[in-house]
Amino acid sequence: MSKQNSHQTLEFLNAGGKSVASLHLFSPANNAASLLRIDDEDARRYGEEPLQIKEGERYEYELETPRVSKLILVLANDYSNEILFPSRNPDHANSGQIVPGLRTGRLGLAVQKENGEIAGTAGIEIFSHKIDYREDYRQMMEDITEQCVSLLMELRSPTSLKLSPEPGKSAETIHQQFAFLRSVLGSRQFKNALYRISTHPHRRWEPEETLCDTRRGFRPDSRSLRQFARGTRRVLLPVAHPLRNIVTSIPERISLFRNVQSDDTAENRFIKFALKSFSGFLNKMSRALKEKNNIKDVRLCAEIDSFVIELESALSAEIFRGVSDPDLLPLGSPVLQRKEGYREILHAWLQFDMAARLVWSGGDDVYGAGQRDIATLYEYWVFFKLLDIVSRIFELEKPRAKELIEETDDGFGLKLKSGIYLPIKGRYELAPRPLQVQLSYNRTFSNNTSHDTEGSWSRNMRPDYTLSLWPAEFSEEDAEAQELMVHVHFDAKYRVENIPDIFGSDEVDLGEEKFQQREGRYRRADLLKMHAYRDAIRRTQGAYVLYPGTKQQAWSGYHEILPGLGAFPLKPGNGDSAIEEFIHKIVDHLCDRASALERQSYHTYSVHEKPVEYPILNAIPERSPDSNNRHLPVAETYVLVGWYKNESHLHWICKTGLYNCRMDTAAGSLRLDPEITGASYLLLHGKDGNAVPGLLQVRSKGPRVMSKSALKKKGYPGEPTYDFYLVYDVKTTDEFDGYKWDYSKIPEKPEGRLSGWPFSITLYKLMMAVI
Repeated sequence: MSKQNSHQTLEFLNAGGKSVASLHLFSPANNAASLLRIDDEDARRYGEEPLQIKEGERYEYELETPRVSKLILVLANDYSNEILFPSRNPDHANSGQIVPGLRTGRLGLAVQKENGEIAGTAGIEIFSHKIDYREDYRQMMEDITEQCVSLLMELRSPTSLKLSPEPGKSAETIHQQFAFLRSVLGSRQFKNALYRISTHPHRRWEPEETLCDTRRGFRPDSRSLRQFARGTRRVLLPVAHPLRNIVTSIPERISLFRNVQSDDTAENRFIKFALKSFSGFLNKMSRALKEKNNIKDVRLCAEIDSFVIELESALSAEIFRGVSDPDLLPLGSPVLQRKEGYREILHAWLQFDMAARLVWSGGDDVYGAGQRDIATLYEYWVFFKLLDIVSRIFELEKPRAKELIEETDDGFGLKLKSGIYLPIKGRYELAPRPLQVQLSYNRTFSNNTSHDTEGSWSRNMRPDYTLSLWPAEFSEEDAEAQELMVHVHFDAKYRVENIPDIFGSDEVDLGEEKFQQREGRYRRADLLKMHAYRDAIRRTQGAYVLYPGTKQQAWSGYHEILPGLGAFPLKPGNGDSAIEEFIHKIVDHLCDRASALERQSYHTYSVHEKPVEYPILNAIPERSPDSNNRHLPVAETYVLVGWYKNESHLHWICKTGLYNCRMDTAAGSLRLDPEITGASYLLLHGKDGNAVPGLLQVRSKGPRVMSKSALKKKGYPGEPTYDFYLVYDVKTTDEFDGYKWDYSKIPEKPEGRLSGWPFSITLYKLMMAVI
C-alpha cells in the first residue's frame, strides 16, 4: 500500500531515535505520483525506505530545524553533490532542490551541526520509473547468484562445505557477500518452500504407549491378553459377566500401543538446522557491521535484520516446536531430494556456503552504500545471458568457472566489473569452416592509424559486449590484418522499454529533433552510437542494443544479415531465443564462402594491402566499354601491352580488328593468366620502343585460337611462322584519344631480348607513363 501526495515530510532521528529536524519535500508540478510513502511493513519486506521519489525528477525541499540550533542538510552516502542543490539565497539557506537524475536506490541524508557533527540521519528511496523495478532487480540478482554459485561449485566439491562460514573482513566484502545471500534466502522459491513445509510438513507414524481403562473397548492382541492374566490392581468381574466363567478378575488398566504422527523427523531436523545456520550467519554479519558503526551501512544492517526476523519467524512455526536438533544430516533422504519445499531448502543450503564465500567488487556499482543501480545490474545480467548463449553454440577453451572466478583473501571473487576488460574464447567446429570466437566484456578499441590491426580510426570506443569471430586457421592478428575478423557489438540499455525510446520514430520531424537535442531530450542517441561502433571500429559488421522490451528491429546494410544495426529484447524472466537464433544466423553467414560479406572483405583487404603511390587525375572513362555500368577502377582494369612487327602489321591490326600472339612453348609466347585473358584494352609498341598513341578496346572476353592458314586468309601481312595463334578482337576507340605514352617509363616491362614479349599491366600503372 502506498500513498501519493504533493507534499511529504521526512523526520531526521538522532542516535536515541528522537526527531531533531524535519524535511518537507514537494513533488513536481502535476506529478504527485512521483512522491509517495509506502507502508513500513512493505518497506521492511522490500528493504526500502518508506518515503520514495522517482528518478529523473526535480523536488523542492525545505528543512525545518529547531530555533536553538542551526543545522545543514548534507548527503550521508557517496553520491556526488550533483543531487543536492541548496538555495543560493542566504535568506532561504534551508531550502533548495533534490535532483536524483538517473540514480536509484537509497539516498542517505543527514543534518549536520556547524562544527561538522552529525545531528540526525534519514533516508529516501529513489525508485525507477519502471513498474517492475523490484521484480526485475530481484530476478536479475537471483539469476546472477545462481550462475556464480554454479560456477563456484565447479571449482569446489560440495563435500567440502563448512557448516559455519565466516563473514568478510571488511564492510565492502560483507556488502558483496550479502548481495548473493539475499538472492538465495530472499527468492520466491525459498519463501514458498518455507510456507509449503509449514502447511504440509513431513511426518511419520510412531508407536505410542498409553494406559487404557479395561472397561472401554479396545482391540485385543496377545500382549493385552497376557496383561489380562498377569496385570495387578485387579477388579472383580460381576457374576453375570460373560467372562466370569473364565476369570474372576481383570486388571483395572492395561498398556496399549497406538500409532501417532510425529514432526520430529530427520528431515525436519535438517530444515531447522539449515534455518538456524542461515540466521546465525546473518547475525554475525549484522554484528560485524554494527561494530564498524558506519552510516553508509545503515541500509544493509536494516536488510540483514529484516531477513533475520523472517528466519526467526519461520523457526517459531508450530512444526519446529517439537523438533529436536539433528545428530546427522540426511542428505540422501528421498524426502529432502524430492518432496516439494524440502528440496528447495536443501538446494538453498547447498548454495549457502558457496554464496557466503562469493565476493564481487563489481557489485559495489549496483548495491554499494545502499544504492540499487538496476541499470548497471542489467548490464551484468546481460553478460551472463550472452555467456550462456555463447556456451551453448560454441565450445569454450576454458571452463567458465576458471574464466570468471578467482580465489581471494575473503573467499572467491567474481571478476566481472564495469569498465574492466574480460575476454572469453571458444571455437566452432560444426561446419566445414571452423571458427574462433571471443566474447569480450568492456573491450576497448583504441584509436590508431594502423589499418591492419584492431582498433578505431577516430576516438576510443568501448562497447559493453563484443562478439568477435574469425576463421580458425588464422590467428587473431592475421584475421584482423587480412579483413577476416568480424566484430558484432551489443550495448545494454535497461532504461528504455520500446523501439522508439531507443531509435526514435521514423515520423519524427527532423527540425523538432534538433530542438530536442538542444534541450537534452534527444531520443536517437543510441542509434547514432550504434552507427559510431559500426563505422569507427574496424572490421565491425553489426551493432545492436539489448533492452528489456518485447519487440525487435534490425536493419541490414545489404541483402544479407551483416552488416547491420538494430535492437533485441532481453528481459528478466523471458527467454533469449531471439538472440541465440540471431547468432546462429551470423555463424551460418560467416561459414558461407559465397557471401557478399566474404567478397567485400577480400576486396577491402586487397585495396588496403598496398597503399596508392600517387593520384590519377587524368580523364578516365566513366562507364564500362561494353555496358552502361560504371567503369572498373584503374587499379583493376588491365591493359595488354603487345608488339607489332612493322607498319603493315599495325595497319592490318587496325583494319581487321585482330591482334595475334604466338601459341606454343617458344620464347615470346603468351601465358594465359587472368590479367592477360581479362584485359580490357590493348597498347601497341614497335621495335623502336615507341608506343602507339591511344588504346585499342578489347571487344571479346578473351582470345580465341586461330590457325596460320585462317590468319593468312584474313590478310595477315607476311608468312605466319607458327601453326596456331591466340587472336584478340579489338577495335579503335576515342576513350583515350590524345593520350601519348612514354614506353620507357612503363613499369615492369620486359627488357632487352624479351622486350617483344606481350605482358599485362593495370591502367593505373600505365597512367604513370602518360606524356
